[in-house]
Amino acid sequence: IDYDRENHTELLWFFEGFTSYYDDALLWRAGLIDLSTYLELVAQHLRQVQQTPGRQVQTVAQASFDAWTRYYRVQENTPNATVSYYTKGALVALCLDLTLHRHGTHLADTMRRLWQRCAGGPMTEADLRAVLREQLPHIQGLDDALSAWVHGTDELPALALLADHGIEVKQEAATLAQTLGLRVSEAGSLTIQNVLRDSIAEEAGFAAGDEWLAIQALPDTANAETSLTNAPIWRIHKLADAQHLLGNAHGCVQAWVARDREILTLTLQWPARLAPTQCQLKPTAQDAPALTEAGADLGARRWPDWC
Repeated sequence: IDYDRENHTELLWFFEGFTSYYDDALLWRAGLIDLSTYLELVAQHLRQVQQTPGRQVQTVAQASFDAWTRYYRVQENTPNATVSYYTKGALVALCLDLTLHRHGTHLADTMRRLWQRCAGGPMTEADLRAVLREQLPHIQGLDDALSAWVHGTDELPALALLADHGIEVKQEAATLAQTLGLRVSEAGSLTIQNVLRDSIAEEAGFAAGDEWLAIQALPDTANAETSLTNAPIWRIHKLADAQHLLGNAHGCVQAWVARDREILTLTLQWPARLAPTQCQLKPTAQDAPALTEAGADLGARRWPDWC
């Protein structure tokens, strides 16, 4: 390897993503965190990928190859154009482990076989696929599934696989920033860092770098001119200020922003309620005792709770 230049590879979803999966699973396996904490870490990975529109336009293999030119050169459109090979790679590992467990084996066995095949040296994606075929010679479709997860942009089947293994997936409310499609900084002032694609904020015309100064509710959207005259203007410093001032109101809101030394007004469709997001994971009641019992015996535990 020539360390004087970038070394491009499509396998960072494996080298870094699978490491991220083990980061969390080993903490649970070693008894340093409990099952609920471990599942919250898995839920964080799910939320992060779901809140990245770039997952729909770039595969995790492409994200791996572009690490030198895109992932480590972050700009305002990065969430819309790319996906983290760390986070999505960890979910690929999760999906693979859960799929293997359906057939009586597990990812730890895959890793041991891969180590033996490559003698601890360089590996390719073909090596991983060969090991999986050796591990499950009679199972059809695993090769195609891996291709879809790594070289496609469809949603990963993580939620369905978790449900199959006794993990209940619950919805909880997203934050206001997630509902609007914004990533913001609230250090001193409310500054827009990213505007997510196909979001309420993008439709309103927000741009990265805007300083959101104030809001003005428009109770009478049929007569916008009269509404602007009578509606109070509230100064805000955080998104929580807007949420507090507007409460459960919905309809058009005038957002006052500073951009390039100018004050602009943007018409924002204020959400009636926060969007739901599937992000809370917990064992189902009937499976919780068995999982807890399995977690108590470190010697018998193979891989995390589903094993």
